[in-house]
Amino acid sequence: MKVVFSKANVPLEISQGTAIALGNFDGLHIGHMELIKRTINACNNSNLKSIVYTFSNHPENVIAGKFITALITPNETKAEILSRHGVDYLYLEEFNQEYMKIAPEDFVKDILLKRFNVKHVTVGFHYRFGYKSAGTPETLKQMGQKYGFDVEVVAPVKLGDTIVSSSLIRRLIANGDVEHAAEFMKRYYQVTGKIVRGKHLGREIGFPTINIVPGDDRVLPSKGVYVTSTDISGCTYCSVTNVGVNPTVNDQGIRIETHILDYTGDLYDSTVTVHFIKKIRDEKKFTGLAQLTEQIGKDVQYTKQYFSDKGIYNKINIC
Repeated sequence: MKVVFSKANVPLEISQGTAIALGNFDGLHIGHMELIKRTINACNNSNLKSIVYTFSNHPENVIAGKFITALITPNETKAEILSRHGVDYLYLEEFNQEYMKIAPEDFVKDILLKRFNVKHVTVGFHYRFGYKSAGTPETLKQMGQKYGFDVEVVAPVKLGDTIVSSSLIRRLIANGDVEHAAEFMKRYYQVTGKIVRGKHLGREIGFPTINIVPGDDRVLPSKGVYVTSTDISGCTYCSVTNVGVNPTVNDQGIRIETHILDYTGDLYDSTVTVHFIKKIRDEKKFTGLAQLTEQIGKDVQYTKQYFSDKGIYNKINIC
């Protein structure tokens, strides 16, 4: 899969035409993946190239003129996930003031047709496009008839009685309900980052940790302790993670602090991915290091038992 940023103006191999999935795709949840699956099916049936067309930044923040919506899935993670599903191109458009003014028909003519030679478009039932969101799925269908491309509108995807949406998943993660968020995404919420140096307090009390400082634009699980797994250099390890400020020792700023079970080695400056599986407890301030150490021991034991009950504690550490 090739990742193309709009500013790069990289030519695409689209002489035979394309099938495009349109949307914001933050979270790449099961509803989004249904759109993408249908786009790839259209390609297979008609020998087209598949494109996921989305934005490098979140439109809601540009429209509001301030930061209001945190990201579930950064661009790097989107690319990683989509490449595993056989997409040919991930096209990342910059959403800005100029883009906001594009009329719906100009979007179809100048972007879908001229830029991508589109033959098939897949959108969700609530898709909107063009100036002041004037374009709807019905608008696309009408223009498809006018300009000669097919339009497929995907009905709401539900889990039980609940319609799957990025806003719902964002709320679940922010509330610490990472278990339910995973059900809607069919994967665990993950944060990738470079390990930074901390105070070495974990090492002093017998529970060494790695520290990630998350980006300001990411939605984060609520402060507390979580059962996690951590990917390091192609291997996955059982781990337990604290999200918060570590109030017992007066740390400043939100960080993700992870103790990797049964691991030894220097990981500074390495890039790791932490997957959030289940919340154990809220963050709290202890009376001193002795009480903190005792509680961390309990959290580690809970995590070991969790993975043991799943039958994977002695398997997950295998590369």
